[in-house]
Amino acid sequence: MKIIPTFLLITIFLFLSCTSNDAQREFESEAFRDPSGITQVTSQGEVLSIDPDDWRTSPFFQGVIEVKPAYPNPIELGGVIEFEYYVSSVQPVNGLQVVIRDVNGQLSNQIYMSSNNPLPNGVDNFRLDSKSLSPDNSDALARGLHRVFFFDFNQRLISYGDIEVE
Repeated sequence: MKIIPTFLLITIFLFLSCTSNDAQREFESEAFRDPSGITQVTSQGEVLSIDPDDWRTSPFFQGVIEVKPAYPNPIELGGVIEFEYYVSSVQPVNGLQVVIRDVNGQLSNQIYMSSNNPLPNGVDNFRLDSKSLSPDNSDALARGLHRVFFFDFNQRLISYGDIEVE
């Protein structure tokens, strides 16, 4: 009789694991689509309108780290954009890499990397010149809509969002 409760417990655990992995895969699939809109944010960080596809937290990191909408968005060429994130004390986050796509659409252009591993709990931020969103640091490729990806050092997607450079 002890076999049945043990079997049920294992079955439930496997089901929950598969559901979590499926949700993460779906999140990643959505992240790698072309950028489609922005969450409009003032230079003071006030959100004016929300793109429901931007700045969501992946299922794997929910309750662990939250990436706030970058601001200002849209941003003028040559302006400085601020990124802010909050790490809770639930479990450690193994570093942070922020990446954009290159001209061929591949994730290869790292625009920021935290030197902290694990990330400290609490709020942290970093600032970047809008030109760094260009795959080749040119003005021509900096203009337009860019998708920014946040990964941990294990290459697990944390969040993503779109930024428009005018």
